[in-house]
Amino acid sequence: MEILLTLSKIENLPKAKQYAADGLIFGGKFSTRFSYSREDMLSINKYCLDNGIKRYISLDAFIFESDKYSFYHYFDFVKSLKPDGIYFSDLGVISIAKRMGVTDKLIYDPDTLLTNSLDIAFYLKQGIGVVMARELELKEVLDIISNNLDSVDMQVFGYLKMSSSRRKFLSNYFNHLGTRRDVKGKKNIRLVEETRNYSLPIIEDDFGTRIYTDYCLLVYRELAYIKHVIKRAIIDDLFIEDNDLAFEVIRDIRRITPENSQFLLDALVERHPNVNFSTGYLHQKTVKTKEENE
Repeated sequence: MEILLTLSKIENLPKAKQYAADGLIFGGKFSTRFSYSREDMLSINKYCLDNGIKRYISLDAFIFESDKYSFYHYFDFVKSLKPDGIYFSDLGVISIAKRMGVTDKLIYDPDTLLTNSLDIAFYLKQGIGVVMARELELKEVLDIISNNLDSVDMQVFGYLKMSSSRRKFLSNYFNHLGTRRDVKGKKNIRLVEETRNYSLPIIEDDFGTRIYTDYCLLVYRELAYIKHVIKRAIIDDLFIEDNDLAFEVIRDIRRITPENSQFLLDALVERHPNVNFSTGYLHQKTVKTKEENE
């Protein structure tokens, strides 16, 4: 199993080497997750090549007709980096990758859509990698893995995206209040609803607005049993304030076993008491049904 880290800060490159991350995920113009310039991407790419770290490019934005020619040029630049993989969300990327002969580098990550073995097997047969949906129960995860051994990626750490919209919710909100605020790309804004006693990370940029869970996904005990049949484990450091936390998770996953997983989990939680860790949907149903009492 490869351990991949999203590179939110370019200054974290030495730590990625120190903690032996197998690969880094980064991106630029057509990524909702990153905003690195081409020069930055070239520097990151070179550092990884020089230090034996795999390179994965994030191309998770949805492409509109007006973006078509700009995207072709950018994709050509991405191809020139000769990355180990390209994470994408828009199915239109497949046709472009076919024209450029890099379909084998694609990894489909549509957030919530890949929820069963049949869909996953379809993309794998096309030579395209996949990331399981984050909203699955543990039983569903185990079923998918058992049918697609060593072929599936899984996010094991980080805040999960709850919703995404092309609308500029934050800008519209402050415009409604008659207040000018610089909100673009700010990662320190939280959404608090009247009926909730917790806050949700929210971010707005050129691609719209995205809202994330109040908790940080942390999969230790479960991962200890399936790490040998996962292709890549993704550690996402978005909204992580402690610069060492994501790297501590890499260190733990390297040595995690069924016997020590609870100890490592308890130790991490104790070191980071201000982080709301959760196993997400692994141990709870994602929908509720109404049953009538007879």
